[in-house]
Amino acid sequence: MRRAREEKGLSLREAASRLALKAKVLQALEECRFEDLPEPALARGYLRRYALLLGLDPGPLLALYPAPEPPPAPREGPRRRPFPLWLLLLPLALLLGYGGYLLLRPTPSQVVEVEPASPPKRPERYPLRVDSEPSGARVYLDGFYLGQTPLQSPPVEGGKRLLRLELPGHEAVEEAILLEKPLSLSYRLKPLPEAPPPAQGRPGKLVLRLEGRSWLRVTQGEKRLYEGIPQVGAELVFDLPVEVRAGNPGAVRVVLEGKDLGPMGEPGKPLTKSFP
Repeated sequence: MRRAREEKGLSLREAASRLALKAKVLQALEECRFEDLPEPALARGYLRRYALLLGLDPGPLLALYPAPEPPPAPREGPRRRPFPLWLLLLPLALLLGYGGYLLLRPTPSQVVEVEPASPPKRPERYPLRVDSEPSGARVYLDGFYLGQTPLQSPPVEGGKRLLRLELPGHEAVEEAILLEKPLSLSYRLKPLPEAPPPAQGRPGKLVLRLEGRSWLRVTQGEKRLYEGIPQVGAELVFDLPVEVRAGNPGAVRVVLEGKDLGPMGEPGKPLTKSFP
């Protein structure tokens, strides 16, 4: 689950905020520390919601969650003396006599109508159309990738949702929408200010420019130099040699010793690269 979260470019705090849970609960789920979780009913619910947020099938994960221990079998107490049988038959005979009286007594018939239980109401679903200028922006709804603009999505669950658009070289757009009818939205994306050209004549330097949102981890041998999600437009500089792991390589532009190598990889496909 931790690897799935990192590949989506989510920090532990961001995932906890989207689920309205404490970060330590998600961390306990990732590390299988079941003793730090609440009662099993709540913990299984948290596990299911977290798996859906990460785009994982919750079934196999719920199967790994330890089942509650069965209650101990009752201990057999000391033997008691047999109860007199006639004391059981006497109230039974009285009940049978009173029941016969009730059956033979004429009473008006009564019919009680029971309304059938109605099935649970499913949430309404509505189509969503998103356009942008320029087009080609990646569209996310509550953190789940829907596609690129112009986008005509199939009907999605209504209610309060969080819409986000990302396009390399442009400021990301994030907006809370109320989906209670078919919506058609259009956005004009604002280009980011051009970054200054890299300094020439600086051998042994690696520059990472964030043109979109991506989780990054930069290591030098056993030493971890950086891990997190930089702001869009940020520029990180490191001394060589380093190894870089990116959750969204298409949003990371690589400049090696003053030479622009372009994006680190394809959008949305996590990648690890070494720069000796």
